Order: sequence, then C-alpha cells, then structure tokens
Amino acid sequence: MTNIRTLSRAVPRLAALWIAALTTAYLCLAASAAFAVEPVKIARDDNALDLTATTEIYTNQGEAFQVSTAAGADGIRRRIEVRSSSPEHQGDWAVFALANVSEEQLERVIVAPHFRLSGSRMFWPDLGSERIMAITPSEGFALDRVPSPDADVFRITLNPGTVITFVAELATP
Repeated sequence: MTNIRTLSRAVPRLAALWIAALTTAYLCLAASAAFAVEPVKIARDDNALDLTATTEIYTNQGEAFQVSTAAGADGIRRRIEVRSSSPEHQGDWAVFALANVSEEQLERVIVAPHFRLSGSRMFWPDLGSERIMAITPSEGFALDRVPSPDADVFRITLNPGTVITFVAELATP
C-alpha cells in the first residue's frame, strides 16, 4: 500500500519535471532559430533602396542555414535551408526579402561595395574584400553574379506580385 502512495506522488512530480524540461528545450531552440523577415516593397519607379536596415545578419550558423521565408502572396511562410558553397565557410548569413508590388516584371541588381571604411576593423581592415559569396532566393534559380572589381553585384528578376526571401552567404560578417 505504501508503494502505491509513493508511486502516486512521484508520477505527477515526474510529469511536471518532464514538461519543464521539454519547455526549456523548446525555448532554447526557438531562441536560436532564424525567423522570417518582412519584405521591402519595390515599385517600378524605385531606382535604389538601402537594404541595410531590413537585412538580418546571422553569424556562426554553420554550413547549413535554415530560415522562415517572408509570407508570400498566399500568406504562407515557408522554411528553406541553404547550404554553403564551400566547406571552409564560417557560417555567416544575411537574410532579406523583396516584394514586387507593381504589375510588371522588375529587373534589379543587388550591390555590396567592397570598399567600406565604416565598421571595418582597425588593425586588419577588410577594404577591398569580397562581401557576398552567393545569394539563394526562396524561389527560382541562384542569382547571376555580374563581374565588378569594386563590388559584389547580383542580377535579380522579380515577377509581378511575388515576395522572395534571399539568403546571402557572407564572406565577411
């Protein structure tokens, strides 16, 4: 009889401990996950936009990176995984999303200048260094790199009404 009473008291405590452990594990995983970004709306008349404020940077994420996409026209957020182009990649990624709000297909370029003094390191500045190794869109094909000696330039095409999340593999954070 005493074994049954002891067991009946231990089961709720064990269940509470198990729930606490699962909750802690979930919160730790959720804190390290990459969440969806809000898209920057691009119209036909927009010539240049600064994406610095809307781009999320993730450092030391490894050679496989998962992120939730911005909600598309259907309102659904999807999850994508991008793998690095080389095993030596340090695991730094940038995520941004663009939305074509016009009724026309838009051709644009994404430019990341090599020469940047602001934020470069004092003793080993990264002036002239490559910034972006590759950019992967949430839909479509990998972006074409446009040859340029002063910047990383990628050509993009946005179809009317589309929302595309881009994941950039960074050479330097």
